[in-house]
Amino acid sequence: MPRIATVFLMMLMTIPASALHAEELKSTADDQQVLNLTIYNAGRALIRDQRKINSTQSYKQIAFMDVARTIIPQTVAIKGLDVLEQNYDYDLLSPQALIQKNIGRTVQLARRSNETGETLQWTQGTILSNNGGVILEMEDGSLESLNNNLNYDMVFAEVPNNLRVSPTLSLLLNKPTPINPTVEMTYLADGMSWQSDYIMQLNPTGDKASLDSWITLNNQSGIGYQDANLQLLAGDINIHQPEALPRMAMMMRAEKADSGVTEEALSGYHLYSIPHKTTINNNQSKQIKLFSAIDIPVNKTLRDKAHVDHRGAATQKSKPEQILAFTNTQPSLGLPLPKGILRVYTEDQQGYPQFIGEDGINHTAVNDALEITLGKVFDISLERKSTKLQKISKKQTRLSREILINNGSEMEQTIEVSEIMPTTTWDIQQSSWSYQRQSPREAEFKVKVPPLKKLTLTYSVLLTYP
Repeated sequence: MPRIATVFLMMLMTIPASALHAEELKSTADDQQVLNLTIYNAGRALIRDQRKINSTQSYKQIAFMDVARTIIPQTVAIKGLDVLEQNYDYDLLSPQALIQKNIGRTVQLARRSNETGETLQWTQGTILSNNGGVILEMEDGSLESLNNNLNYDMVFAEVPNNLRVSPTLSLLLNKPTPINPTVEMTYLADGMSWQSDYIMQLNPTGDKASLDSWITLNNQSGIGYQDANLQLLAGDINIHQPEALPRMAMMMRAEKADSGVTEEALSGYHLYSIPHKTTINNNQSKQIKLFSAIDIPVNKTLRDKAHVDHRGAATQKSKPEQILAFTNTQPSLGLPLPKGILRVYTEDQQGYPQFIGEDGINHTAVNDALEITLGKVFDISLERKSTKLQKISKKQTRLSREILINNGSEMEQTIEVSEIMPTTTWDIQQSSWSYQRQSPREAEFKVKVPPLKKLTLTYSVLLTYP
């Protein structure tokens, strides 16, 4: 019967450098001369990697190492080489992968002392299995299963040809040829994104604001990018993806101020160029200033919307939302704004900035209006109810409504009170306050409520159903 010894695997991989794919020319990030990144906001980037390779020998194969782990291989374009085949090698070197690739091969084993770590015995064995644990056939025919009772190092002579130490693009050339000193590789990769983040600071009177815009970059592509020329494309680019992959979207644009960021129109989109080279490491988030603007006129309104309960059921209680509105116009702004998150601050009585709300904005062109929902007002409340329901016919109903508005603040408040009708055909026949038809279903009342007072708004509406 074969003897089964129980031992602990402590990996030591002694691999001669000459054994790593010796017949191909290797290029690493150290060869990079120019690195250009164009990043889209929903997880994709275009990488243009120009490398200088000095070689007087002729090679049939070349390995571009240090490419993104998330590279999309079918998007690769190579300038400077006559390529016959290209392969993306993503089976990376690891202890488990090294063992798996060496099944059936002989490896050296060094038994170590648990106390001192010194080598007690050298032997060798053939890896038979890595299914739930490493099993080796030793020179004497016995089997040894490696686990945590004894210390062993496994020493491998080389890295198998189908393992790489980093994500690698392997190229098979049409014929052996001296390598052009300058080779450019262009490809798309997932895992990189950007978004806009805005900081708005209201002045003490709340009628003007400053706005700072920041680019937030996120790199999860598997590698870092050193001293890269960075551009950002803003616009909703269509990207076709297999169902198994996440759907990608893109962004819009911006520009201005002393950050030096420049902007240009590009085929219906907008392209930002960062004036300085930047480094973004893998698994890193980085912020870059996009622009600053001051003295932007803003207007804060209170708005409360509710759907009309045509059955005359329970009282509807609500609090109005604070809406901060401004227009993207010159001279204070007038810049195409990429979608992102806008956060608003104001100063308290001691002059300290306080956060008062945030909202997402969509791509906003020059001269477009923007509305930011800050939150619900504390001191104002509304109670709605239907006081009378009269059936005129099968298709017509007359409804009487009552809205009680309580202003608990010490200032007069103007509130935009909107009633969303259950049908597009309606006629307000009597009302205690004037209104405007804002949409096919919406009636809006602009109501002024004195400080520390209550006001009741009433109206009667004829509803006609199709």
